[in-house]
Amino acid sequence: MKKVLVLILALIMALSMVTVATAEQPTYHFEIVSKGFQSTYWQAVLKGAEAEIEVLNGEAGYEMITMNFVGPDSESDIAQQVQQFQNALNANPAAIGFAAVDQQAFMELLQQAMDAGIPIIGFDSGVPGAPEGAVYANASTDNYYAGGVAAEGMWAKIKDRIAAAEGAVRIGEVNQDATGESVTQRGLGFIDKIIELAGAEGWGVAVTGNEFYVNGNKGGAVAEADAKIIIEARVPSQTTVELCANEAAVLLNAADTIAVFGSNQTAAEGVVAADGNLYVCGTGDSDIIAVGFDSGATLKAAIRDGVMYGAVTQAPVGIGRVTIDLLLAVSNGETVADTDTGCAFYTAENIDNEEIAQNLYD
Repeated sequence: MKKVLVLILALIMALSMVTVATAEQPTYHFEIVSKGFQSTYWQAVLKGAEAEIEVLNGEAGYEMITMNFVGPDSESDIAQQVQQFQNALNANPAAIGFAAVDQQAFMELLQQAMDAGIPIIGFDSGVPGAPEGAVYANASTDNYYAGGVAAEGMWAKIKDRIAAAEGAVRIGEVNQDATGESVTQRGLGFIDKIIELAGAEGWGVAVTGNEFYVNGNKGGAVAEADAKIIIEARVPSQTTVELCANEAAVLLNAADTIAVFGSNQTAAEGVVAADGNLYVCGTGDSDIIAVGFDSGATLKAAIRDGVMYGAVTQAPVGIGRVTIDLLLAVSNGETVADTDTGCAFYTAENIDNEEIAQNLYD
């Protein structure tokens, strides 16, 4: 009887120890507020975040991390994202991942996050200009550099045509907005790189169109009358493929346009949509050379079919994975730093290469 009692007591003590250990296992809930939710780009970021959580939970042996991933219906819907960020704060998470559609609209809310002791990890466009100490690190492509990669990819295709042209030529740039950090930095990076490349050839570049891009480049632009190349930057009133297509159509209809750049998936799809009525884009010597950014079924098909010459791909799945890693690290009080998740220029020739294909999404 004593042996039975001893065994029972031992079992109770063992169960008690398991219960205590389980109670002490750390758990983390993350709120992630992206710039959008419907596009395949943001779905790819979500996929990466979910995959990393699955790996980390598997390694922990229990549901260590939970996540709520949201984004506005449109990347121009500032009010909806403001409400989503407020909801994220109200959830009192361990940390928040955030990509702002308009960095100026969130200063007060970011201060509230700081006051509540909730760290922020930026991703994709991040939150430039945030109160000091609010954003601990960013997981994103170096968007300014990536805009330059797009320019270099285009330049290799159009340089000889520019040299042979008797007058000035036009390069169009369609940006979905002039507020989001990722889009604006790509647009400016593209413009500055074209100015640099043209300058090496002794050619002047004028920048026209949207005032943000006209005034935001690093300099070196000349008056339109003195330019060999005119870069015309256009921005729609709202962030939709249809409105981007309207802006692209203006550029594609200009007699002196030889190339056009769409600085994100929405803008690039707008270029493709506009060409669906005009049939002026292609890869031939007399075609308008279209270059895009990001991926998606529409862009991939356009590149394979020769409608679009090429595009720059980010690593959206990787952005999602790195964001989760940074959120976990900052929640544990670890020091974190900005992480460049990379980019690459792809065309029909290398679209199926493993290093490219793994970053493309439908």
